[in-house]
Amino acid sequence: MLITAVLYFFFLLFSFNKYDPGIFPQAADYFANPEQVPSNLVVLPNSTGYDGQFYYRIALNPLTRDKEEFGINIGNPRYRHQRIIYPLLGWLFSFGEPLLVVYSLIFVNFLMLVVIGYLAGRYAQLAKRHAIWGLALSLYPGFIYTLSRDLVEITEAGLLLVGLLLLEKKKDTLAATFLSLAILAKETALLAAVALISRMKYWRVAIMPIAVYGIWQLLMNWWWQYGLDKSTRVNIGLPIVGIIEGYQIGYEPERWKIAFGFLLLFFLFVLIGFQKSAAGQHIKTAWVFYAILLACLTENVWIESLAFLRAASLFYLIGTLILLKNRSPISVLSFLVSIAFWIWLAVDWFSR
Repeated sequence: MLITAVLYFFFLLFSFNKYDPGIFPQAADYFANPEQVPSNLVVLPNSTGYDGQFYYRIALNPLTRDKEEFGINIGNPRYRHQRIIYPLLGWLFSFGEPLLVVYSLIFVNFLMLVVIGYLAGRYAQLAKRHAIWGLALSLYPGFIYTLSRDLVEITEAGLLLVGLLLLEKKKDTLAATFLSLAILAKETALLAAVALISRMKYWRVAIMPIAVYGIWQLLMNWWWQYGLDKSTRVNIGLPIVGIIEGYQIGYEPERWKIAFGFLLLFFLFVLIGFQKSAAGQHIKTAWVFYAILLACLTENVWIESLAFLRAASLFYLIGTLILLKNRSPISVLSFLVSIAFWIWLAVDWFSR
């Protein structure tokens, strides 16, 4: 946990030395009016910005029912609002003060990374390894993007890891609660809950998060007076096609190749260690689900490393849990490759 905290603390320290904290949400004038937003939010000119601006907007008022408020148009409110936990925590830590939201969202992600570092160390110890192996989870390279763009994947991963660790300790009710919270952080955590059905003894644990997801979706339909639209459909397509099309677009060819190579190598590592891993059937099933999901994402996600590395967060998280319970050298190699790529990506981030 301490190593995780120190590394990300210095990452943020160097980030603040180079960037204004107000740039983290990546708000842009396509969605945000510079004259109406909170004064410490940086609005990028001639740009559409990135997703963090929408979570920032929700964090200003988690109970919003307006598409435009605080000078920011939320774009697709029903789709964004379903991922409520991260912006809600940002609002809580800002004490409802709009000028503090820029800082509270960064703090929430940093805090969740420290939590992941601690829990990952505990999980490694349960797998009869030294706690330092937990760095393989907390130093997932994609978290660099999530942290520096005010995105939801760190919160989702942290809550999911809490749930899975509680499941290991046979605290089923608490596990179901945190799995439900993970789904409210980002809907992709649902696949981990569905995977529990692969083991009869976890059926009761699976009921709560799946039910929470269904109820929450109905509530969102009522809240915004419309259901999920094409936003979901444009991100899911035929397997592999999105990867090929994303590569052909050539938005950032060198970085794309390195990031994709890392994910492909990690996929092979898990595949090699899959059968001999002592991880539970629900963990292995969840990883298969996330691998399929990743392969089915369209070029909208595979167009750049920022997008597909954040989308691969749970694919990596669950895969690492599998490798932690495999004693072969392949797990050591995977650990070293992941740490090396995290360092490379951090250096690359500051060299842009």
